Amino acid sequence: MRLQFLGSAASESIPALWCECENCRKAARLGGRNLRRRTAYLVGDHTLVDFGPDANWQAKEFRLDPSKVERLLVTHSHVDHFSPVELLWRSRNFSAVNRPLRLFCNEAVLRELENRVRSCGMGSGAADVRVEPVPLRPGAPVTDGALEILPIRASHGEGECALNFLLSEAGRNILIANDTGWWPPESWELVRGRKLDAAVIEMSMGIRLPYAFERGKHLGAQAAIAFRDRLAELGAVDSSTRVAMTHISHHVGATHEELEEYFRPCGIEVGYDGLILEGGAQ
Repeated sequence: MRLQFLGSAASESIPALWCECENCRKAARLGGRNLRRRTAYLVGDHTLVDFGPDANWQAKEFRLDPSKVERLLVTHSHVDHFSPVELLWRSRNFSAVNRPLRLFCNEAVLRELENRVRSCGMGSGAADVRVEPVPLRPGAPVTDGALEILPIRASHGEGECALNFLLSEAGRNILIANDTGWWPPESWELVRGRKLDAAVIEMSMGIRLPYAFERGKHLGAQAAIAFRDRLAELGAVDSSTRVAMTHISHHVGATHEELEEYFRPCGIEVGYDGLILEGGAQ
C-alpha cells in the first residue's frame, strides 16, 4: 500500500501567506522541501485523505488523476483539512463526472459540505455534487473494496469528533495520525498488536515547544516521539516501520534540514510534499 504526501504543513502552509517571521523567510529562500502545502495524502491511486484549500494545486503538482479517485477520507472539518468548495465543481453545472465520490467522514464534515452546496445554489445536499456520504464512528471499521478503514478518535479539541485512520489492505497497515494531541485510552487500544508498515504522526508544535500537548489539540516534537514510543509499546511499531512527522507549522522553529537532523537519531523521517511511504525499512 503506497502513501504519498500531497502536503505536510499545518493550517497556514509554509511560507505562510502574510508572515514575515524568520522561519517563513528561510523557507522561501531555501525552497525545496521547506515549501509545504496543507496536509493531505494519496493512498494508492483511489483514496484521498483530507482535501484542503491546496487540493487543486496538489493534484496538478503530483499528477493526480481525479477520475481515478473513488473515496475521500476526511479527518475533521477545519478548513485546512476540508475545503468543500472544491467539491462543488462536481456539479453537473460545471463538470462531466462519470461516477460518484464516496465521502468517509464525521457529521461535522458532511454538514459543512451540505451547507456549502445550499449556500452556493448548487442544490440541497451532497447528492447534487455526486458525493455519497459514508458516516464514520470511532472504533467501527468500514470496508470499501479491498480497503479497510478503522476510524480512531483523535484528541483535537471540542466541537466535533476529529478522526485519525488506520488503513489496511492486502495485509499492509498504515496509520495516519495528524491533528491530535495524546490519544484517549480507547484509541490506543484500537492499535494494540496491529503491526504498522508506516505511521504518520503530527508535530505541529515542533522543537519550539517540544514537550507540548497543546491542550489536547497538537503535539510538539518530543511529544510526537513519545507517541511513536507508545505505539511501539503496544506492538504496533517496530524497527521495520517507517515513521514520518507531518502537519508542520511555521512555528516549529526549524528548517526541514534542521528537523531531519533532530529526528534522525530517533529513526524518524520528516515528511515533505511528495514523500512516498510504502512500508518496510528504508
